[in-house]
Amino acid sequence: MWRDTGIRITDDYELEVDVVKDSDGKIEQGLVVGRTTEQNQAMILLCHKGENKEYYQLGVGIEDMLNDNEIDKWKRAITHQLSQDGMKVKELDVKEDMIKLEAEYE
Repeated sequence: MWRDTGIRITDDYELEVDVVKDSDGKIEQGLVVGRTTEQNQAMILLCHKGENKEYYQLGVGIEDMLNDNEIDKWKRAITHQLSQDGMKVKELDVKEDMIKLEAEYE
């Protein structure tokens, strides 16, 4: 599906680049394109609402979950935000120090 394919980023949130040059030394390709479902999930979980200027309502702000005992609220927020991006959550387990997530684009 088109939503799970895009420009890849590294673990440091930089563009993933793999430069390929032709026989004249000109760049033919550079940005890595591939499956992006997991990186999209990570970005949705990490970003707070308003940080994505195009989709300002998208984002969970998971760092705010620290020392918060309302786990069900976070489960609802995660499920809602991923569904807003077109994903269906198959499994979600949220604990104080761990999130187990399985979701795919519909």
